[in-house]
Amino acid sequence: MRLIRATNDFKLHGHSYEDFPLIVNSEMELETEVHQFLIYFCITRGRVESKNTWWRYGQDLYDYFGYLEGNGLDWRSKMADTQHSVIAAYRDWSVSLGLSSKTINGRLRTIIQFYEFAQRKHWIESVPYDIETVIINKGKGFLAHTDRSGNQKNAVNVMLKEKVAALQVLTKQEVKILMAHPCFISQHLIYRLALQTGMRKEELLTFPESYIQDPRTKRGKAIVPVVLSTKDMEVKSGQGGTKGNKERTIHIPISLYERLWQYKLHERNELLLKNEVSEQKTLLLNRFAKPYSIKGTILNTELKKIVGRKEISLHKLRHTYATFKLYGLRHNPNYRGDPLVYVQDRLGHSSILTTQVYLHYLEDLEGDLMTEYDQDIDQICLGSEGVA
Repeated sequence: MRLIRATNDFKLHGHSYEDFPLIVNSEMELETEVHQFLIYFCITRGRVESKNTWWRYGQDLYDYFGYLEGNGLDWRSKMADTQHSVIAAYRDWSVSLGLSSKTINGRLRTIIQFYEFAQRKHWIESVPYDIETVIINKGKGFLAHTDRSGNQKNAVNVMLKEKVAALQVLTKQEVKILMAHPCFISQHLIYRLALQTGMRKEELLTFPESYIQDPRTKRGKAIVPVVLSTKDMEVKSGQGGTKGNKERTIHIPISLYERLWQYKLHERNELLLKNEVSEQKTLLLNRFAKPYSIKGTILNTELKKIVGRKEISLHKLRHTYATFKLYGLRHNPNYRGDPLVYVQDRLGHSSILTTQVYLHYLEDLEGDLMTEYDQDIDQICLGSEGVA
């Protein structure tokens, strides 16, 4: 059994789906049921537009069916032995490999979706797991008053118990250390953009230089709205652009926007001349006047060294932005909108439930957090910033 990426010759209704996951047997024939499910789950429903997410679902099923094939098991059979169902046997095997409960449960959710699809298609009469009603302890968080489900929920009995990890964000002191560190100028601006806009890594590294214009046309504005378009941010690897190919508007503080304009006029132009490069569409370039590699590790590696924490990454800077922005807006008596909706829009979350995780994390934060987040970062950057 193999997992391969489709070429642009793979088409459905005349539309090409390059990089779509294909699971084939030893004869290079498609595993029909899995293929039909992936088409439904990733394409027909219209909810999954990211190629990375397509591939993750493909990997989940490839891992499961590979396990079954290696152990002579049939996915249609409920039981692997007298003690275990096929899916429970796979779960326990995954545990024996040392995988985290979060990773295993993520794969199990995809597999469970497959079995539900198979049952609707009448490929099987029943699924290899049971649904149990469990008692849960609910907090009094945001929107708790709208919940009418009581303290019960239905749960699949093969899922592992997960320990909810605290969301990792930088502290105020760590933000100061990062912004004051004399790293390469474009590297510094990438970190600052992440902290002040919440952009994803792919968006930061494919951010077009055309998005930054003369700030004199923006006079009187505290923030500059910028629409991120996947058409403007595409790269050859297909890994650029916005998640799910959806446009969204970010807000860049005017001081940062002005600094990006100065970078575009001076440091960036000097870099292009020095490396004899005539043109680059990407704004933030490395020392060789080339865009940073999306698959590269240099930015995360340097970030860990500067901050002194192994678990910190560019994506954690996005979490930091969301957490502090939400905190600041909730404590700003002059802000009349809904802080949660504002952060949801800036991050590009399709569901507000995804954004709610930051509310739970706020309870663990100290009371002396910065409420004027952008102004604080601006002040830090006045005295020191990245080196050219």
